[in-house]
Parts: sequence; C-alpha cells; structure tokens
Amino acid sequence: GVFCVYLLNYLVLEPGEALFLNANEPHAYLFGDCIECMAESDNVVRAGLTPKFKDVDVLCEMLTYDDGPPYMVPPLLIDGGAERYIAPVPEFLVDRAMVEAGGAVLLPASPFVSIVVVVEGRGKLEELVRQQPQLGGGANSVDGLVHAVRQGSVFMACAGTALQVRAEERLLIFRATAKHDLAEAEAAGGGGAPSLPTTTAASASASA
Repeated sequence: GVFCVYLLNYLVLEPGEALFLNANEPHAYLFGDCIECMAESDNVVRAGLTPKFKDVDVLCEMLTYDDGPPYMVPPLLIDGGAERYIAPVPEFLVDRAMVEAGGAVLLPASPFVSIVVVVEGRGKLEELVRQQPQLGGGANSVDGLVHAVRQGSVFMACAGTALQVRAEERLLIFRATAKHDLAEAEAAGGGGAPSLPTTTAASASASA
C-alpha cells in the first residue's frame, strides 16, 4: 500500500470539478470534502494502510493496470440553472446546484428515484409533481411538499418529481439519480421508468 503513491496520479480538485473512476481502479482520498456516487457493488478490495481485511492476491488479479491522466467530467449547464455531471457509464448521473441567498434553481424531474444531499447553507426544497396527461390536454406540474433544508439534510425524491430549490443563505445541494435522457424524462411525464442495465463498480467524485 505504501508504494502505491509512486504509481497513482496526484490531483487537487477545485470546487465544482469532478472526475470518473472506472471499476478496478485504485484510488485514495487525502483531504477535503467531496461527493462520491458509486454504482452498486460488493467487491471493495484492500491492499494496505488499513486494519481491515487485505486480499493482495485478489487485488493484483482484478486491477486494470491502465495508466494515463485522470478522467475529468466537465459539468453541463441544464435548464433550471443546475450543473450536471454525466459519467461514461449507464448507471448514474449527478446534479450540482450552488444557489446564492434569495435565488432559486430547478432540478428537473428524473424518471428514477433520486437522493438529495445538502452540503452547505439553508433554504426551502419544494417538490413539483408532474401529473399524467388528461384527455384533451397536456400534463401540468403541481405544487407538492415544501421542506426546510440545511447543511446535512438528506432527502429521497420520488420518480417524476422536479425539485425547486430556494436559498435563504448560500446553498450547495447535490442530487444523484440513475442516468437518463432529459427529453425522454420529459416525454415520460413522470410515468414508468425505463429498466436499468447491469451495474458495475464505477464511481464519480465531485468536489464540494
């Protein structure tokens, strides 16, 4: 474990930057805070620098041994004012919203369940539920529950629910959900979600 430092890339992430780590790639956090989104996995393997079980033989067998620079994931500005990080795997995506005091950002509805984490600040989180289209008319968004949020708050948002975020003081919020296409989500109108592919152990980290 000690000698891994000579083989790994050293990278300092600035706030808002993100990188992608594929399955079977070793990594270590040195300091600071970040949001990590990881596909379903039960195969964490350790090689050293921990009192937990270490399986060096399995680790040496599973590593990819690919070298090269870190795979950075640039944020994309989406409708509503949030930033979206789209990893090169089908399992997940992450949204980030930095909202100044008195401002508001809309996180568009996802056809999947979402997990929302408030990292900084205080404000209100309003659920906007999209109704199913009625005969002779289109679908409309209706007001739902309003939650008071602050640093450390964690919420689960149901499929088809957009989130209106209003900041009483500077607010930093992240949302993780399964990967989807915004146009498909809009067309689905909050209905049944498409099926998910088989998961891998890939992960993405965004600096807070």
